[in-house]
Amino acid sequence: MCRVANPLRILELILDNKPSATYKGFDLYPLVYRIPPVASWPRTKPDRTFNASVVICREGGRPDGEDPTRVFRIESAPWENIGSARRGAIEFGQRVIDGLVPGESVSAL
Repeated sequence: MCRVANPLRILELILDNKPSATYKGFDLYPLVYRIPPVASWPRTKPDRTFNASVVICREGGRPDGEDPTRVFRIESAPWENIGSARRGAIEFGQRVIDGLVPGESVSAL
């Protein structure tokens, strides 16, 4: 497990030692966050309760602060489950690497 530098110290993020995907010379580490459910009545099991980000670093690099790393937050509708959020994060990371996300770039890595 690798610890990711978190300047705000809001929470400690722990990543797997191995990336979930490698794409065009970059390693991708999806981060999935549970969203607190909206209180409603009658109480139901909430769907779409996960948001995601993706950590991108050079292939073989370490995402724990020793090597250049960047976290990209995904601004989209929440996902229904962890698996779809992870897949969405990897796809978003690939789009960032391809230069298809306006205002986002991996050139500094």
